[in-house]
Amino acid sequence: MIRVQTSGLAENLAELTDIERNQIPFATVLALTETAKLIKERLVGEMRTVFDRPTPYTLDSLRLIPATKQKMEARVWIKDEADGAAPATRWLTPEVYGGDRSHKRSEALFRARGILPEGKFVVPGAGMKLDSYGNIGRGQLQKILSGLGAQGDRHQNSTDSKRSAGNRTRYFVMRRGSEPIGIAERTGTKRSQVQILIAFISKPGYSKALDFFGIGEREADEQLPIQFAKAFERAMATRRR
Repeated sequence: MIRVQTSGLAENLAELTDIERNQIPFATVLALTETAKLIKERLVGEMRTVFDRPTPYTLDSLRLIPATKQKMEARVWIKDEADGAAPATRWLTPEVYGGDRSHKRSEALFRARGILPEGKFVVPGAGMKLDSYGNIGRGQLQKILSGLGAQGDRHQNSTDSKRSAGNRTRYFVMRRGSEPIGIAERTGTKRSQVQILIAFISKPGYSKALDFFGIGEREADEQLPIQFAKAFERAMATRRR
């Protein structure tokens, strides 16, 4: 978490009058919050550069907590909850710290039904059509899960209807000998009409891609004095006389 605090402002406050000092709390809160906003904007801009086609969800994954007079500290961190999706901290923090990728919900479903071996993870295969952000489309993943009988809700799995039964034969686990290597799609009887949609791989790791703390510290060092001067000028101009 990036914390923007008042430690760099002391040298600017030494020669203030009593009237001016009365405006300091307001100016400090405003300066800390405005600096944190700039840090957040700078980090979002960096995401556009270091990530390949980041989704709107990724670009909206940061939370800003403003400073208050009771807590002279503004904070920027990754959102830790979401509606109907994995918390951003689960998949974005490895890009900040490096390290192993966490499990996806689809991996848990595959593993629970004996499709995905322990210690293996899934990535798009050569035959998978990706969405405009380079990810597996939700609709395509749901069809695969349903065809393999891997949906969490059994009523969402393939049934005996003609269309649904087609999914049961269309998608299957491909093996090399006895080892599962991925999930494939069969579109015909020829070998050329079989393609891997999802490959099973060993645990993937990430190097640090987003210089979260470095960007935050540099932006705070540069902007906090500037934002305090602006905030203090505003405070003095609007103070009660």
